[in-house]
Amino acid sequence: MGIESLPQNLGEAIELMERSELVAETLGEHVFDFFLRNKKQEWEEYRSEVTAFELRKMLPVL
Repeated sequence: MGIESLPQNLGEAIELMERSELVAETLGEHVFDFFLRNKKQEWEEYRSEVTAFELRKMLPVL
């Protein structure tokens, strides 16, 4: 039916948005680039965060 699943995380959503001519044209180049830069930074900050789950699971192994 041509229906694709939604992105599973912010990283996948950013990749999808980068390829979207519709979003780029709608927002304009300046806003589009600014938004993507901010979301990439947000994703990297999120990915580098150590969660309580990771601490509980991995700290005893160390």
